[in-house]
Amino acid sequence: MSVTLEQVGALIEKMAPQKFAEDWDNTGFNLNLHNRDITGIYICLDVTQEAIRDAADKKCNLIISHHPLLFRAVKRLDNAEYEGKCIQLLMREGISLYCAHTSIDRAPKGINSWLADIFNLGNRRYLSDEIREPYYEVAVHVPQEQAAQVRDAMTAAGAGRLGDYSDCTYSIEGNGTFRPDANAHPFIGTANQMETVKEIRISSICKKSRLVGVIAAIRSAHPYEEPAISVLTTEEPVGIEAGLGVVGDLPAKMTAKKALDILKKALHTDSVRVAGDLESEVGRIAVCGGAAGEFADAAKEKGAQMYITGEIKHNFYAARNGIILVEAGHFDTEKCFCEGYAQGLQNLLNDVNYNIAIYVENLRRPYVNY
Repeated sequence: MSVTLEQVGALIEKMAPQKFAEDWDNTGFNLNLHNRDITGIYICLDVTQEAIRDAADKKCNLIISHHPLLFRAVKRLDNAEYEGKCIQLLMREGISLYCAHTSIDRAPKGINSWLADIFNLGNRRYLSDEIREPYYEVAVHVPQEQAAQVRDAMTAAGAGRLGDYSDCTYSIEGNGTFRPDANAHPFIGTANQMETVKEIRISSICKKSRLVGVIAAIRSAHPYEEPAISVLTTEEPVGIEAGLGVVGDLPAKMTAKKALDILKKALHTDSVRVAGDLESEVGRIAVCGGAAGEFADAAKEKGAQMYITGEIKHNFYAARNGIILVEAGHFDTEKCFCEGYAQGLQNLLNDVNYNIAIYVENLRRPYVNY
């Protein structure tokens, strides 16, 4: 069965929606060659001519990279320069390019979640830039006999989910009155006669993204021709969809030195830069891949004794304010993108029975040597 670029694009959007990306970012298609059947997917950290040629050799016509090829506004393309050479080669080989940058940085199951998994962190919270989604209260009046089917339809459509709890609803019994017009087709009652029916008011909460589906489910399951549905906005609760960085608790306290040994082994690196007492105990760690030294204060405020990121400016080291700072390298803290993204995308492809080969770049060491 052939699978189009647009169908794969819809799955990519599920994994790390573009709405998660920072405003300044260029997450999404950098090059979209429409109406193509996907022959293979190649996942890399950076778009290089070497990666494009490798993708072409493997018969892939879609590359998904972490870092965008076209990052800022482009006024001209020159095939003597890096971006122009890559675009020319992509076009020649018929390869589309999608870049999942800050969208996967902030996704619930993205780069920072994968870094947190190194330490099996518990009680996780986002470090910064939380993306919040409002909740709504949805209520409907229904005859007692049909209350269970309407309640089940609401919760199946996504209502009543709050944190680790599901099927959260509230019911009130009462009497409903109505008078059908001559043109009505009432489930209960007679035209032009006042009716009184024992009803139950069922209310629940749902996220904004689920609201349309919940209302549609109510209408489908409700016996009335015109069910009375009310929707109210809420101040609390607020759903947290995504965020940048992760802070969480270690299963057991350990020395900073032991934590760094675990980190180096997981990242397959011989060394990291660190400022702080390596013999001190840490129980709460914050992580954020890439260049995120500016979040050191946020890590400290959320109780972390150690903060791990890819790049840290000198002035953040100078003002570290008692927290152990670890600079593990931009490359090393983000190279997990390739395997992690490939696994997540493969799961989505399996769910819909799309048989597409995924290849992962054979990552080199960082572009600089020490």
